[in-house]
Amino acid sequence: MPKTFRLTRLLVLVLTVMSLLLSACGDQSTPSTQGIGQGAATAQPGQTTAAQAAQTAATSTGQGTMTDVGTPRSETLIVQTFDGKAANPDQQNPLNAYAIWRGFRELGWSFLWEDDTATGKSYPELAAGLPEVLNPQNTQFKVKLRPGVYWSDGVEFTADDVIYTLDIAFQNKTKFTRVAAYTSYIKSYKKIDNYTVEFETINPSYDFATAMGVYTWGAAFIPVPKHVFEKQADVTTFKNTNPVTLGPYTVKSFDPNGFWQLWELRSDWQRSGWGNLGQPKAKYVLYKDFGSEETRTLAFSKNQYDIDTFMSPDSIQAAQAKNPAITTFSPTLPYHDMNDACSYGVYLNQQKAPLDKPEVRWALALTLNLQQVGITSVNGQFKSSAVPIADTPITRSIYVDPVTTWLKDFKLADGYQPFNANFGTELAAKLKEQGVADAALPKGDAISQSFGTGWWKNDPAQAEKLLNSVGIKKGSDGFYATPDGKTWDLEFVIPGDWNKVMQRIGFSIADSWKKAGFKVNARQVDNGEFTTVQNTNNKFTTMMNWSGSCVYNSNFLNSWRTMNPSNVKDVNSSEALTGNFFRVTNTKIFDLIKASTSMETTSQPFITNGQEIMKELIKDMSVINIMNIPTTIPTNSFYWKNYSKQDNFYAAPYSWWSSFKKTLVNIQPTGQK
Repeated sequence: MPKTFRLTRLLVLVLTVMSLLLSACGDQSTPSTQGIGQGAATAQPGQTTAAQAAQTAATSTGQGTMTDVGTPRSETLIVQTFDGKAANPDQQNPLNAYAIWRGFRELGWSFLWEDDTATGKSYPELAAGLPEVLNPQNTQFKVKLRPGVYWSDGVEFTADDVIYTLDIAFQNKTKFTRVAAYTSYIKSYKKIDNYTVEFETINPSYDFATAMGVYTWGAAFIPVPKHVFEKQADVTTFKNTNPVTLGPYTVKSFDPNGFWQLWELRSDWQRSGWGNLGQPKAKYVLYKDFGSEETRTLAFSKNQYDIDTFMSPDSIQAAQAKNPAITTFSPTLPYHDMNDACSYGVYLNQQKAPLDKPEVRWALALTLNLQQVGITSVNGQFKSSAVPIADTPITRSIYVDPVTTWLKDFKLADGYQPFNANFGTELAAKLKEQGVADAALPKGDAISQSFGTGWWKNDPAQAEKLLNSVGIKKGSDGFYATPDGKTWDLEFVIPGDWNKVMQRIGFSIADSWKKAGFKVNARQVDNGEFTTVQNTNNKFTTMMNWSGSCVYNSNFLNSWRTMNPSNVKDVNSSEALTGNFFRVTNTKIFDLIKASTSMETTSQPFITNGQEIMKELIKDMSVINIMNIPTTIPTNSFYWKNYSKQDNFYAAPYSWWSSFKKTLVNIQPTGQK
C-alpha cells in the first residue's frame, strides 16, 4: 500500500493541476488602460492585454511570438516580481522609498563596488579599484572612479555626481528615507579631481567597500545624476519617474497600476556602469506580476515567463509535470539554492510584555515544531539554522561550526539543554518514512550540508515549565493566559500572496503554536504594510522576517552595526526604526559591535566578537532563527538557457539582487521564436 506521504503529495499535485486547468478555462482577458512611456497596455495580474491580439498575425509573418507589452518574446527575459504589485511604480528616486523590486538595482543603477556572490568578495564597478586607505586609523580613503562611464542621456559620470549625491543626502537626511546608512557613516568628503574623491569616516572602517558599495543584494549609496536633480525645485519630493540610468538598461515603460515594468538595453551599453562585464543578452527585461500562484504556475508552464520568485514546491512540481523545460536549482534535495545571505526567523518585540521575558521567547522556540513546519510548508525542502545567520558555504566555517560546537553544551538557567544536533538526521528519516525516494535523500556528512547542523528540541513540556515560572499558565480553554488571567492573544504578522513560501511557513508556525496552547492571530499583510510593521514598535509584536539576519561573510557589521542604543525606541513609539529589527537591548551586544568597528573584518578578534554576539542573541532568544531562505526559484529554458545552477554556479540566482547582472551577461537565447 502506498505511503501516506506519497498519497498526500499525489492528491496535492492532482488538485493543483485541476485548479490550473480551471484557471485556464476561466481566464477572461479584459480591456486595459495605457501604460507610461511607450503606451504599453496594462492588465490585472495573470490577464492578457490588447497587445496579444496582434500576436497571431505577428507570428504568421515570421516576426515570432510577441509579449503583451509589444516586444519580441525571443528578445525578452521575463521575471515574476518579488513583491507582486508595486504600490509606488512612479516613484523612482533612489534616495527615497522607490519601487525597489522592479529592476532598478539589477539593471538601472550602478554602484561603486559590487559583490561577487559566488565568493562573497567585492570587486570595483564604478570605481577603478578597491578603496585606498590613507591613514593608520582606517578613517581616510581615496576612491578612483573609472573614466568613460556615461549616464543613459549621454552625460559622463564623474566625481561631481558622487559629491552632489552626498551633498543632498546630508542636507536632507531627515527627509530622504534611504540615506541614513551612509550619512551616519561618513564624516566628510571632498573632490580631488573629476575621477577622484576622498572620504573620512566617523569611525575606523575596515568595510568601506561594502558599506559604500554592495554587500549582498544592493548598495545604500546610489549615485544620482547631478545634471538632472539640480534642476528640480525640491529633490526630496522629486519622483524621478523617467530616470536617467547608469546601468545598461533604461525604463521603456511601466504599468501605472504597479503590475509590471519593462526595461530596454541601451545602444551604448558598453559605456554604462557595468558594461565592462560584457554584453547583456536580453534586449528587453520585463518584471511582471503574474498573479495568484495557480495562475502563475499555468503561465509558467506555458512559457509566458522565464524566472519565478518563491513558487511553492507543489506548484513547481505541477509546472514541471506539464513542461520539462522547467527546472530547479538542483536535482536532489533540498532542490533549491539555500545560500541566500539572509535567513527566515520569527522576530519578537522584546520590549513588549510578556515577550520582554526570555523564558517566554524560549517557550515559543521550544513549541515551534520545525520538522513538521518544514514538511508541511515546503515538503522538507529547507536547511535549518539555529545560529542567527544563514548557514552557507561562506559562513559555516567562520561562524556556524564554532557556535554549533558551543550549542552542544549550552544550557538554560535551569540546566535544560535545548539544542538537538540530530535534527537533520531525524528529518531525513522522517522524509524517508513518508515516502521520499532514498536516492533523493542526503547521506552521511551530506545531511548536515543539506538540512543544517541542528535546531531546537520540540519540547512543549519544558516550554510550559518556563512559562509557568513567569506566571503564564493555561486557562480552562486550553490557551495560555498572562498573570492577570487574560488569554494571551499573540499577533503574528506574515506576508500575503506576494511571498507564498514565507506565507506557508508562517501559517505552519502559527499552527504549531496553537497546538501547544498559544492563541495566535496569523495576520497576512502586503509588502508595504510588512515593512511598516517591521519598522514601527507600536505596530509590531511578532512577525516572520529576514531583514536582520543577513551575514554573508565574516563581516557582520553591514547587518548588525545598527544594533546600538540610538536604535532602541520606546515600546509605544511610532517613529520609524532605521535598523536593529531584532529590538536588541543587550548592552553586551552593543559593546561588542562598537569594539568591532575598529577591527579588520577578516581578523580573528573580529570573528570572535561575531561569534560572541551570536551566542548572546541565542541566550536571550532575541530572534527565533529558523532556516536559510529556501529560494524556490524555478527557471524555464524554453526561450533562455544557461541560468546559474548548482552545477553551473556563477552568481546567486536571485532576480532581485544586483548580482542579477551576472545572469544577464551569461544567459543565452535558445533560438525559439
